[in-house]
Amino acid sequence: MLTNEIFQNIIPGRDKLLQVAAALKDEFIGLDDIIDEIITLITPWYLFPQAHVRPTVINLWGLTGTGKTALVKRLVELLDFNKSFVHMDMGSFTGEKGSWIKSIFTDDLEHFHEKQSIICFDEFQFARSLDENNTELSRDNLRVIWELLDSGKLYYEPACLDYYAKRAEYGIHLIKKCVKQGFDLNNGLVIAEEAAFLNIFSGFYFDQYDRYEEKVSLSYFLSRDFAEGFSGLFPDKKYDRDDVVALVKTMSFNELALLLLNGIQEQLKAKQLDVSKGLIFILGNLDEAFYMSNEMSPDMSADDFYNESLKINIADIKHALKSRFRNEQIARLGNNHLVYPCFNNNSYHTFIVRQLERLSAFAVEKLGLHINFHASVVEAVYSEGVFPTQGMRPVLTTLKQMVEPYIGQVVCFVAEQNLNILAIDWFFENEKHQVVLLDANGLLHETSFAPKMRLNELRKSENSDLQLHTAVHESGHAIVAALTLRIVPAMVATKTVSSTVDGFCKINFPERLTTKEVIRKEIMISLAGFLAEKLIFGDEHTSTGVKYDIERASACANRAIKEYAMGSDPIRIQVESADENDSFFTRDQYVDEAMVLINACKTEAEKMLDRNRLLLLKLSLYLTENSVIREKALGEMIRYYGAEPWLRTEGFVSRDQYYKFKDQILKQLDELKQEKEERGLKIRRQQIASPPRVGQVLNLSVKNRKSLIFVIKSK
Repeated sequence: MLTNEIFQNIIPGRDKLLQVAAALKDEFIGLDDIIDEIITLITPWYLFPQAHVRPTVINLWGLTGTGKTALVKRLVELLDFNKSFVHMDMGSFTGEKGSWIKSIFTDDLEHFHEKQSIICFDEFQFARSLDENNTELSRDNLRVIWELLDSGKLYYEPACLDYYAKRAEYGIHLIKKCVKQGFDLNNGLVIAEEAAFLNIFSGFYFDQYDRYEEKVSLSYFLSRDFAEGFSGLFPDKKYDRDDVVALVKTMSFNELALLLLNGIQEQLKAKQLDVSKGLIFILGNLDEAFYMSNEMSPDMSADDFYNESLKINIADIKHALKSRFRNEQIARLGNNHLVYPCFNNNSYHTFIVRQLERLSAFAVEKLGLHINFHASVVEAVYSEGVFPTQGMRPVLTTLKQMVEPYIGQVVCFVAEQNLNILAIDWFFENEKHQVVLLDANGLLHETSFAPKMRLNELRKSENSDLQLHTAVHESGHAIVAALTLRIVPAMVATKTVSSTVDGFCKINFPERLTTKEVIRKEIMISLAGFLAEKLIFGDEHTSTGVKYDIERASACANRAIKEYAMGSDPIRIQVESADENDSFFTRDQYVDEAMVLINACKTEAEKMLDRNRLLLLKLSLYLTENSVIREKALGEMIRYYGAEPWLRTEGFVSRDQYYKFKDQILKQLDELKQEKEERGLKIRRQQIASPPRVGQVLNLSVKNRKSLIFVIKSK
């Protein structure tokens, strides 16, 4: 039964965690699920620290700018753990200079011993123990991390004497000089000529260099400075000043020197740092799990990256960790792996709205101006500031460059016009800030500012022959993708901010599984850009931009035949090599099969584009006048201009609806059931139509004879 005392401790703690969760959700956008998981995982640590024999380890993985570090630091603040928190960037400890990481724990964090504490190891991907070739790295300096993650306990020998041990060592040296000259102690006082004693001890101090403003005298060993230093040398025994004075009064110089030596030796013994009651956060970016991390284009959809990041699970994380850490180390990280999702479009918009609200609140508080930012401002900041794989940091810098400076210009405008402003409506139109001010007399005043829109300039459609050529190429990919997979591509762009890519088509392939049918369609899609150029402009005007598409189509065809058992022989085939004994060597037969596959896909794609020439022309013109078309508008255009009959009947499917294997299984089961029933009915009809002879009936079992006699009588 729970006692009142336990209730009194648990309920306030539980309420505190609920308050912390609510505060974090209010501050961090799009992380509600992550926050709930963290609060759930830290609840036992927070409410029942005395029950913990190992630290609680929580791993947070995500792209840069998603709020991992900020969330942990804010959690620490809300839990009032600032004095029991340490944040360590592992990028600082991966070289030789990182050898002092152990001393940070053993010397600087001794106050964490056997107490609740929070430790954060940030940028943990840099603590890797395996290089890119899976070769062991020499990272002895990081062993302390793995020891703490395992048991929370670290055994160590002091690297050097601490302050009081060093002072005691010097004091013993001086005491020996005194003994050589025949000096000794009597009831704590030095028995010697004061001048001779001061000649040896005048510069000594044990605790403070000024000895608490007391001069050295024959009674020094009864002084506050000696008592405080002595207590510091024996911290576990907790001597106060009276205890030290009483002890010294019973000792000779030799006995005192021996006691101080024992204190030094005690300091040199192996010690233990116990953070088993601690909470350890592991933070990092894993490019191996977040494949989209290398995509820097702001033209890609944030929602697409968000949806892909939701599919990353603990198995993906552990597989990614395997390329950086040994299995034993991955095991020490435990199973509390939380995957930060990429931010979606809604999260970015919400974040921008909140930042604009913050600017509005500042304007009211400091300037007395009420600014109402229109949704058009939010869209402009989004368009200029969002790089989907880089989180919120670029958005913040865009706000500083694109909005904040112009608040100052509005203030100057109000001051110059000597206006008494009641409200400000702020729009963004025609690439300008349009600011409408309402004064106390009900009069409207307008001003405008033109910020530099770098990305918008790069995205602007040129409506040129070059863009038209790109539009035909990308339209070919989009049309064949939509009509073969029956899944609308996510977007098509013919003018990007990249200097290396003129355009692209983001195709929605079916999720996870890749079948022979999908590979065949992938080859058709890869060839479609080249075939569209050829169909519209003629063979002589196909471009070198088809190079990568041809490479992809060739790779798909060759792998289908030589690796995926999709040719005549279900074997793995490669070029002749003495280093590979498990593969069959390539022959002309397999090259011919790959060529047949390529040509069949080419012919089919050509026919499809020719049937849908009107769609190809319409889409190409649209993508010349507009630099991008997204999934919804693209689907509508294909449905309207496409020539395939199923577009008006069946329509498109989503990525997760592509495979209908369950339907196939159920259909086959129904067919088998129906076949069995028909076979049984046929047998029964044969038995009725041809009754057995008497001799046959006599050979049946009694049970079967009765049944058959019943059938005959019934007939």
